[in-house]
Amino acid sequence: MLQCTRPNVGWINKVLHTTKSGNLQRISLELPPPNPVLNGAAHLEMIRQEWADLDHVLVQFWVSRSLRPKVIYEPGTEEDELMDRVARLLPELTKRGIIDLVEYR
Repeated sequence: MLQCTRPNVGWINKVLHTTKSGNLQRISLELPPPNPVLNGAAHLEMIRQEWADLDHVLVQFWVSRSLRPKVIYEPGTEEDELMDRVARLLPELTKRGIIDLVEYR
């Protein structure tokens, strides 16, 4: 499970790029809290690019290995709001319908 406590996900991209895909059996993400405090437009653009890269990498894992990513969320989270956040952060996965929402228990 890859826990995103901050909006930066570059480290997740690096982990996925260096992981031997034959050893990877499942991918679960916990999203960062909404509305993070950011340090200017350059920082915001860097974060957007990291999420776009992650979206692309996760689509590749689905295409090549049929690994369907899961987004784990806390009980009581409004699903419509969560799906909106997922769609903004991971648009290609969402558009293809290849992401599952799983309540953390």
